[in-house]
Amino acid sequence: MIDPVARHGGDAIEVSRRLGLPLDSMLDFSLNVNPYGPPSSVYDAIKAHSTQIRYYPERSYRRLKSSISGFVGLEAEYVIVGCGSTELIHSILSRFVRKGPVVLPLPSFSEYEAAAAALGLETRFINPDGLKVDLHSILALVEEGVARCVILCNPNNPTGEFLDLGLVKGLIESAEERGVTILLDEAYIDLCEGSESLTLAHAVREFRNLFVLRSLTKPFGFPGLRVGYAVCNPASAREFESTAMSWRVGVLEEAAAVSALQESGFLQESKKKIRLEKEKLFRDIGSIRGLRPIESVSNFMMVDISGAGLAPRNLRWRLLSYGVLVRELGSVKGLPGNFIRVCVRRPEENRFLLEALRNVISSLDKMHPHNMVCEEKKCHQKVEDCRLCFCPFYPCLDNATGGAFVVRANGGVVWGCKDCSWVHRTDVAEALVDGLSRINTRSDDPETILNVRRLVLETCPP
Repeated sequence: MIDPVARHGGDAIEVSRRLGLPLDSMLDFSLNVNPYGPPSSVYDAIKAHSTQIRYYPERSYRRLKSSISGFVGLEAEYVIVGCGSTELIHSILSRFVRKGPVVLPLPSFSEYEAAAAALGLETRFINPDGLKVDLHSILALVEEGVARCVILCNPNNPTGEFLDLGLVKGLIESAEERGVTILLDEAYIDLCEGSESLTLAHAVREFRNLFVLRSLTKPFGFPGLRVGYAVCNPASAREFESTAMSWRVGVLEEAAAVSALQESGFLQESKKKIRLEKEKLFRDIGSIRGLRPIESVSNFMMVDISGAGLAPRNLRWRLLSYGVLVRELGSVKGLPGNFIRVCVRRPEENRFLLEALRNVISSLDKMHPHNMVCEEKKCHQKVEDCRLCFCPFYPCLDNATGGAFVVRANGGVVWGCKDCSWVHRTDVAEALVDGLSRINTRSDDPETILNVRRLVLETCPP
């Protein structure tokens, strides 16, 4: 069975390729970027600089660093740039953290653990206090001389929690006294109203062991162009540059970033729109049976789906049948296995998400084999036998057995069984009946039913 799960959200291109779904028919709510970007000036800048792709980028990135300097309010000597924040995480750890343990609060961005593992650094995980980062336990490890590096995300991804700045400052001070490196990832802070007073970027004037990571692609909405930056003590910046890879930001990425950084009005207006839409989306998701959204300061929110009667992975599959992609958090360390994450998009797109969620929740019982009424029949004009009425695995999203996305009668796409004959084979039917008879198809988690299908697929391949 196709299982289009990535370590991160924002995997729409890969999902659309694997499922045969047109990219422009998908709504990606797993991608936490500004839904109103990029500004039109970014497209103009890329076009104006397109002839420069014949040349290597300027190695010093003086123009880019100057623009970042004006945006963040620090001299250019404090700025380092890279191919997105993820590359900077790997590069900073590689250059400034000689040994572990690297202390990582849970839950948080998975790339921190991946970067430490790639460098062979020991990691020490700190379990959350409920859903909140346990800063007191992290500080204790620093004061005890255990930690060699601490990575924090503020606002935290995926919870949307804003960390207590007083505690974070105390942690930075204690770490500085003990030579502990602090990476503070503020990738989402520019999408929070009042970010100018919330950032700790200016603390790098005082603390040599502090690196504050920032994103350009998230606040300005162009994740396909990989460019990010960090600010740190000038001595650390010079040390970073002495071993950094040349040409790590392309000429088009640099042009886009420089243009976007001049769009302060665009960013401020985006923040207001996102806040208003987030408040409405929060209320509307909370009105759907079995769904409980979690308060967030950023442009995304977690949703507890434990009351809905299905697993996050199963909900993701069902939403994909509507062309909607969400981030499934069932396997994220430090979280119970009952959360998804959605970002805030434009009003009409948020309404589509809500409609899809309502349809999935209200149709759970109808998708069991005892139900013989198919309310989706009108949507399958081009598919005579969709088998939705009795297939317990719908929507499997598995091209291997002959299914495919088909055009709805009222527009959009939906999963149709199309050329699937697998469930009608005698050997398959006997194996499925045997497997399904061992479980309660009316009350068991849908994931249990899907496991029966997986086992039969192994013994009776298409």
